[in-house]
Amino acid sequence: MSTVAAWELILPRPPPGVVMNRQRHRAIMLDAMAIPRLPRPFLRFLHKGLGLKNFVDYIEQRQSLLGLTNLDIRTVIDIGANKGGAARGFLGFFPNAKIYCIEPIPKLCRRLEEWARVQGVAVEVLQVALSCERSEQSLYVDKRNDIWSTLLRPSPEKSSQYDQIQVHVDTLDNVASELALAGDVLVKIDTEGLDLQVIRGGEATLRRSTAVIVESVFYPSPLGDDAPTFEDISSALRELGYVYRGNVRLGCHQGTPMLADVLFVRRDAAERMVEGA
Repeated sequence: MSTVAAWELILPRPPPGVVMNRQRHRAIMLDAMAIPRLPRPFLRFLHKGLGLKNFVDYIEQRQSLLGLTNLDIRTVIDIGANKGGAARGFLGFFPNAKIYCIEPIPKLCRRLEEWARVQGVAVEVLQVALSCERSEQSLYVDKRNDIWSTLLRPSPEKSSQYDQIQVHVDTLDNVASELALAGDVLVKIDTEGLDLQVIRGGEATLRRSTAVIVESVFYPSPLGDDAPTFEDISSALRELGYVYRGNVRLGCHQGTPMLADVLFVRRDAAERMVEGA
């Protein structure tokens, strides 16, 4: 079996003619969370029998979410839950966890609530946008793709591409103070350029948490000059006691990295992840 053939066993292939854009990157990144759990004898065969060590390493990284399954994750705060793709993946990785889905767009919240009702007490939906302070603000929703939104004001030449809705904005610390946080806490942040503000408004919660997955872009940012880059995010989390532990997903354009879902964990958790491997 060739390396290419082995990849085709599990990785989704884009339909013919699909134009790769940022939304497509995200779809593929989320689809990859659904990689099936392959039995260890099969992985050993791929490694020892076929010499596909790098391939096996990749599969094991995906199946353990870079080692997070070695921790006692019992709370997940999904900031920017969107349609719930990541939340569904997290529930698969951590079946005993409580998932809090935070999403400001009413239409998406209704979809999340329908799914949450099926899951019972395992999932709770909170309709709010997060930043570094409490306020009422305009949320700019893309007319062409109404699952994409941002609190950042678009440039004048692009303003006609967006609808505006008023949303309640709060801080992660304020919201989390009302939640029952148990065990190791995983926080996922994907807020289209507001990630650094979310971190600044959630420092107490992040000090209590164990791991953070945050969407980070690389310079030059496709979100504009004011959007934080990987270096900004890494610096802010390092001040809170976190260390970089790898990329959960990497989005590229013609082979050039553009953005990534990056994993940071607290130092003591990094040691526990290695010990539990």
